[in-house]
Amino acid sequence: MEEQILQLIRKKMHSIAALLSVALLFYFLLPLSLIFIPEVMNRPSFLYGIPWAWVYAFLQLPMTWFFCWLYHITAKRIEREMGEITGEEGL
Repeated sequence: MEEQILQLIRKKMHSIAALLSVALLFYFLLPLSLIFIPEVMNRPSFLYGIPWAWVYAFLQLPMTWFFCWLYHITAKRIEREMGEITGEEGL
């Protein structure tokens, strides 16, 4: 039983690390792209001529909600499995 719990903890830490690395990469690409490719980021996009930098910046809000939702689903599933292992009722 203890090995199963440790395996679930490792799984949860792995999912947190993966989500955090993707989120940090996504969020730090905006300033990096503005530094290294400003001519591309200042071009008008297909959305009413808004520059790509603004489109990318506005996409960060839905991506934040997506990362939170994905973490919530993953954590809830792992907690349910943890409750089954320990014999407790899951919420």
